[in-house]
Amino acid sequence: MLDRTKAPEIHEIEAVTLQIAEVSHLSNGARLHYIKSETQPVIRLDFVFKAGKWYEDQAGVADLTGKMLFEGSKNYTAKQIAEKVAYYGASFENNHGYDRSEFTLYCLSKYVPELMPLVLDVLQNPVFPTEEFELLRKRNQQNLKVQRQKNNYLATHSFTKLVYGEKHPYVFGLDENALDTIAREELESFYKSRYSTDQLEVFACGAIDEELEKLLEKEISTLQLTKAVSSITSPAPEANKSEDFVLMPESLQSSIRLGKQFPIIGHEDYHKLVVLNEILGGYFGSRLMRNIREDKGYTYGIYSAISPKEHDSLFFIGTDVNYQVTYKTIEEIRKEVKLLQEELVPEEELQTVKSYMLGKFLNDIATIFEQCDRYKRIVLHKLPYEHYNNYISTIRGVTAEELRDLANQYIALDGLKTAIAGKKPD
Repeated sequence: MLDRTKAPEIHEIEAVTLQIAEVSHLSNGARLHYIKSETQPVIRLDFVFKAGKWYEDQAGVADLTGKMLFEGSKNYTAKQIAEKVAYYGASFENNHGYDRSEFTLYCLSKYVPELMPLVLDVLQNPVFPTEEFELLRKRNQQNLKVQRQKNNYLATHSFTKLVYGEKHPYVFGLDENALDTIAREELESFYKSRYSTDQLEVFACGAIDEELEKLLEKEISTLQLTKAVSSITSPAPEANKSEDFVLMPESLQSSIRLGKQFPIIGHEDYHKLVVLNEILGGYFGSRLMRNIREDKGYTYGIYSAISPKEHDSLFFIGTDVNYQVTYKTIEEIRKEVKLLQEELVPEEELQTVKSYMLGKFLNDIATIFEQCDRYKRIVLHKLPYEHYNNYISTIRGVTAEELRDLANQYIALDGLKTAIAGKKPD
């Protein structure tokens, strides 16, 4: 019988076991990855194309192309697509990213046979109807106009330009008139050149029995998308200024972004840098939160994060403050960075952060979909299968001395870019 007078025993996390997918190499060149679980009668299908911002010649083309696939295909109108998905209680959507474009279907496993013809028709037979294109572009132009009234959008847009240069595909957001000159034909051309089955990764996770597995292999093998020959250049970051201020004279708040490039996710120092980031601003008890929120009262929230992409990683600190304390906030941020460079993290603080990170990681892989997300990252970033066990061992073993050295190596104060959007302090 459970004795509630005694606290549960604490066990060290030695390693994690993520379910490794079965992989089928299909006749059309695509790879189909299965992660099976009978816990719930649902399935998620991710169709992942190399069709993100990295591959576009004009900003906004990749995003609009992904969205246009839902605006009509050879056998379905946009209304019919939406109605059929809703009829089966499913979800079918596009997630446009910096490196990839993903099309995700959630549904009950028993409805996959009914929904696969629609999904494949959307992916293989888009017709890019002119009227729907104009409506979609107008909606996105209006959304962009709204977003560009927000300080946090403008600050992040400006900050990523400082880091990468004006035209780099890893710049967040869009310039004011970026969508005005995009033509429907450009979307068709991008689709034909980037939506290819010989580079397609399909991830199927959930309740998949032998019969459904055979169905998926048969249906997805019918996709025949051959990309045109196109040269892809790897843009190098441009030399640029280190600070920018986007003036919003009517705003009482300022959005602040500071940061720089970090090593890619497969780099030997990456996991240790994740620990360093967690201490600085990665969780609610972080140093930035304790100083700038709890002690100074400058903000409701401040954070630091590492955003890994396939060709780079971005480290950044973000917050929104009253415009009068903008520069005081930046001064305090720099003090906290400098403290990490000069003093060892106390053992008690380091152990607290390590315990938090290990517990959060276990919580973040509780479902089959979350485990599939981790597996997907391994595949798309070409990481070793032991990547997450290395993550666990690194968290447990990293020392205060290593973190101090990394702070000096990777977040030198003179290398940080700073962008502000808001009202100028008096």
